[in-house]
Amino acid sequence: MNEDLAITLSILRIIRRWSQSELAEAAGVTNSAISDYERGKVDPQTQTLQRLVKALGLPLSALDQTQAFLLAIRAQMSLVGDEENPGHFSNAPAMSPEERELRGQIAQIASEGGRFFSRLVGTVLHLLAGVRPGSGRREEG
Repeated sequence: MNEDLAITLSILRIIRRWSQSELAEAAGVTNSAISDYERGKVDPQTQTLQRLVKALGLPLSALDQTQAFLLAIRAQMSLVGDEENPGHFSNAPAMSPEERELRGQIAQIASEGGRFFSRLVGTVLHLLAGVRPGSGRREEG
C-alpha cells in the first residue's frame, strides 16, 4: 500500500472541506472505499484515482504536488529532530504508538465535527433567511 497516496488523498479532501461521504458521492464510490484509501488499506485503481481527483475539481498534477509537499515537510522534520533520536523532536514529548493513534483519531473527529457544525449553522441560517437549502431561492410565504 502507498502510505503517501493515502495521506495525499486525505489532505486534498480536507483542503476541499469535504467529508469522506461527500467525496464518495461525487466520485461514485462507496464511503468505505474512501476510508480504505485514506487509511492506506487499499490503493485505488488508476481510473478510480482519476475520478477522485476530478471530483475534487483538481488536476492530476495536484497528487504529485501534494506528495512533493509531504516529502519536503519530512525532510524539514528530520533536519530539526533530535540527533540522538532521529525523527523525535526535542521539544515534543515522547508518545507511544497507541497514544499517537489516539491523538490522530481525536484530531480527525474534531475536524469532522467542525465541518458538521459549519454545515449545520449554514443550513440553519439559510432556513432563517427563508432560503431553501441548495436552491439559493427564497421561499414564498
